[in-house]
Amino acid sequence: MTKSYNQFLTKWINFWVFIFSVSVLSLNHHGGEAVIILLLTMAYLFITKNKNRSNIKLNRNEIIFITLVLLFWLINLLNTVFQPEGLEFENTRIALSAMDNPMRWLLMLPIYFLLKGYKLDWKLLSIGLSIGTFASVGIAVYEVYFLGYSRATGGLNQAITFGQLMVVTDMLLWVFMIFAWNKNNKLLATILLFASLVAFYGSLLSVTRGAWLAYIFMIISLIIYSIKRSISNKHYLFSKPMLLRIFLAFVVFFIVSKTSQYNTIKVRTIDTVEYVKSKGQSDIWGSEGQRIDIYRTAIEIARNFPFGVGTDNFRTGAKAVIILDANNNTNIEVRNEDNKLIDDIHINDIHKYEILMSTAPNMGLRYTAQMDHAHNEWLNVLAENGVVGIILLTLLFVFPIYIFWQNISHKNELVGMYCYCGILLIVSCAIFAQTESIFSSHAVLIFFIFFLFLFIGQVHRLIR
Repeated sequence: MTKSYNQFLTKWINFWVFIFSVSVLSLNHHGGEAVIILLLTMAYLFITKNKNRSNIKLNRNEIIFITLVLLFWLINLLNTVFQPEGLEFENTRIALSAMDNPMRWLLMLPIYFLLKGYKLDWKLLSIGLSIGTFASVGIAVYEVYFLGYSRATGGLNQAITFGQLMVVTDMLLWVFMIFAWNKNNKLLATILLFASLVAFYGSLLSVTRGAWLAYIFMIISLIIYSIKRSISNKHYLFSKPMLLRIFLAFVVFFIVSKTSQYNTIKVRTIDTVEYVKSKGQSDIWGSEGQRIDIYRTAIEIARNFPFGVGTDNFRTGAKAVIILDANNNTNIEVRNEDNKLIDDIHINDIHKYEILMSTAPNMGLRYTAQMDHAHNEWLNVLAENGVVGIILLTLLFVFPIYIFWQNISHKNELVGMYCYCGILLIVSCAIFAQTESIFSSHAVLIFFIFFLFLFIGQVHRLIR
């Protein structure tokens, strides 16, 4: 009875992990329904004192990892409750909304214990990601070629988010494809090859240039992974699906280069380069042109408020440094959202204006409060949560890599595969985070937390 019950639980958990893998890529709910079911399942197992609870005992590395998660959540909570004088949230509703994203770290923590207690089916997981990719890119094709969108959003609500998730999903499917081929599952490997290629095509439709840098890391890391697993295992690096996947990627890019979509990619890339070359003097407007100004503003926020201005309070912090800078320098001009010059402004006026911008002679734009976040996760956390926040964020990325690197050569090839997937997930998101505040997106945040918990949980489940 116990054996059949545990088999049912394993199938039940695998099913909802599959549903999450599909829905996080293709539905605006970002896999929320599957997460809720998995949370309720864990609550049921805890209340009923299921015998399999012994499988969720933690080792030293897991304790450190979970402690980091809790501390990162705690620093976000504290910065939601306490802000510098004059920069407080206007009302309780805004404060509660600011805590929404960081709460995901705490609310999804029980899922970690669930995922490390039961062995997941990697085939079902990879098929789920494939189905989600097909659905999301299908929507993207309709948006670009039938609705005339310049940048596809796919099954999500934002082009950058769609592009980032397509890139990281492409890389995960790439690894699953190689693993399936080496396990002599040629049919599944073929499906995953096609799904990986479709995900790459989806990233092109999104025109998310910064995300493509992750592919450079993947090529380098794949060579290191092959050597780490054993230099004799050339089938990891020179397998037929690997070589075919690389060739077909060039074919897809060549085809896209002949479409109007390629012109969008080229124009946006040229605009970004021109803005950087002009040192901010260009008339180009938009996040790709103003990132340097936003980064400068974030650093200035951190300089004035080393403990942070509060979670999701970046714009208020930016307005604060603009006002302080204008009060300390007579040659600074401050303008509001209507581009009207403000002659006299004080810190008490911080909530009076929705947007502020400051300019200096011979410099152009100096500081800006036009964006809700810093378009760089590290600078965003530094501005909002201070020095402690950026240290904890860095450890949340670095320590899991340490866990994965420790076990990447494990004799169990499935452990090695999960470790490599975990490293790709973390490093690719770290690359995305240099040009975007990735955790400001619900979809990216949930995707990252869930699969980070899944890979670490399964590694410790399999090596126990």
